[in-house]
This record gives sequence, structure tokens and C-alpha cells, in this order.
Amino acid sequence: MTYVKTVFILYSEDLWKTVVPHTIRGVAQDMGERWENWRCNVCRKKSLRRVKQPFEYEVSHDGRPPVKIRIPDLEVIACTNPDCHPEHPDDTIIENEATAWRITVETYRQLGLLTPDEIRRERERLGLSQQELQELLGLGGNSLSRWENGRVYQARSTDTLLRIIFNVPAAAEYLRRDRERGIASPAEPRAIRRA
Repeated sequence: MTYVKTVFILYSEDLWKTVVPHTIRGVAQDMGERWENWRCNVCRKKSLRRVKQPFEYEVSHDGRPPVKIRIPDLEVIACTNPDCHPEHPDDTIIENEATAWRITVETYRQLGLLTPDEIRRERERLGLSQQELQELLGLGGNSLSRWENGRVYQARSTDTLLRIIFNVPAAAEYLRRDRERGIASPAEPRAIRRA
């Protein structure tokens, strides 16, 4: 079984900047023309077709060794000319945001993290806004928004805390009471009192 080595993104500069940077390294193509009209860069024939094929790449997370992410049936656009012999036989073009999002979601799953959609769904199930959950967790900035949009992976320790909050109702209540009593979160260090 062969896996894709090089990925070219064909969608928009915004997709490249937001959804894809931590999952794929590739080259954004000129978006002025539809891929059906393009010629293969190697054989120069109009033999690009939508196909399903295995996809693989490595990602490092939380300072651990790289993990190989494998998707056995990723829909991509690739040269189908049997006489085409590219330098990298698995060169592939990804056409749309849905394909890039699938790679992102599979990366979260294979790393053992809650996916962006799972985080959003569970937060909404608890009736919390992003701001409210950020305050419960003691987060600053837009961390939760970046997790829910798939821009940044949450740390494994934070992922564990999210799972506890989402699955143990008393955990969220405990954190709420602490916030109401003014007990600082790790993001808000409190003064050390000397006896």
C-alpha cells in the first residue's frame, strides 16, 4: 500500500492559513482556473481525475515522537495516466475544504484528542459559551475558538480536563464555585501569603 507524500492545496488562501497549517505541508496552487483544465506537471496531459487513495503523513504533538496519520480512502485529485512517472509517485492535489477538514479531524482522532466538532458540541450541550468555558478552564485569549476551528491542537492534559468537564457534571460545578469564590485559576496567579 502506498501513501501520499506531497500534497498540493487547491482551495483558498484562507483555508491554507486556518485549517491546514498544522496538518499538511504543501504548496497552494493558483486558484484562477479549475483543476479539470490543468495538465499534470509531470506528463503534461489532462489526466487529472478525482480518485480515492491512501494518505499518510507524520505529526508531532505535545513533545512526543511523531505519529503517522493514515487515511485509507482520502478523495483527492491525481494524475491517472499510467505512463506518468513523477519524481514522487504519490504526489497528490487536494481540491477542497472538506478533504482538508477530513485530514484535520482524522489527525485529532488518531492522536486521541477530542475533535473540534466534539468540543463545540459538548460545550453547547452544557449550555456554555466559549467565554464561559475558557473562564472555567482558566484560559486566556482565544484558545477555545482555535480548538473549535481546528487551528490548534489542545494539549493532552487539557483534552483530559475537557473530557472530565464534559462527562462529570460535578466537575464543571466545582470549577464554577471556585471561580465564584474568587479562587484563581493557574492563568491568574494569586499572591502568596506568608504566615
